[in-house]
Amino acid sequence: MPNVNNDFYSDLGERWFEGDDHAIALLRAESRVKVRYAKEALAKAGLGPGARVLDVACGAGLVALPLAEAGYIVKGVDLAEGAIEAARQHTPAGVEATFAVADAYHTGEPDGSFDAVLLLDMLEHVEEPAAVVAEAARVVRPGGAVVFHTFNRTPAAWALAIHGMKVVARDTPEHVHVYHLFITPDELRGMLFAAGLRPMETQGIRVVPDRAFWWSVFHRRIHPDFSFTYTRSLAVGYGGYAIRERRG
Repeated sequence: MPNVNNDFYSDLGERWFEGDDHAIALLRAESRVKVRYAKEALAKAGLGPGARVLDVACGAGLVALPLAEAGYIVKGVDLAEGAIEAARQHTPAGVEATFAVADAYHTGEPDGSFDAVLLLDMLEHVEEPAAVVAEAARVVRPGGAVVFHTFNRTPAAWALAIHGMKVVARDTPEHVHVYHLFITPDELRGMLFAAGLRPMETQGIRVVPDRAFWWSVFHRRIHPDFSFTYTRSLAVGYGGYAIRERRG
């Protein structure tokens, strides 16, 4: 079985934010719906602007930076030093966003030091996702939220999240995703419960098959209007949030 390729994230530089032919442009398009969902999930958990948020495996801050601009106090951590540097360079003046190189298994943050932790598009990039979930549960305060997004282990996810990327982005590194690391919703629920997290909701996310999508397929470049939306189906990508159980 191939190993997942996490090395290229450090070398993207401005491609995190510009260009349409690399697979990262697809992640950039997807980040718009993830920012929307993160805000909605945090609101449902009673966490508005001013809440302390840890974005684990944040990349160049595609979610962390919009949340900080919306008034959240955000810290992003990632093992990719180049991605962290890109996030720092793109942090607007006056927003409360900091970025550091850190491991998702051992963030180095104190127990219960955040109101929320984001695990977005990263659990399928690690060999031990349950350990990452446990670390998120450790650093979120009781009553706080863990927001997640990952890929289901289904033939549809194999077709779209692995091979579909190459259809719409001509510059797609090998093994961006590998099938054996995909996680079924039941498996993830088990990880959450084992870590003392109570799942609150789960919903799917899918591509919008509109004109921008077909333009992208035809040109093998990501159209600026390429978009994702919510769906009831969990067959490909799915997200949700869980609440840290309060200690008795």
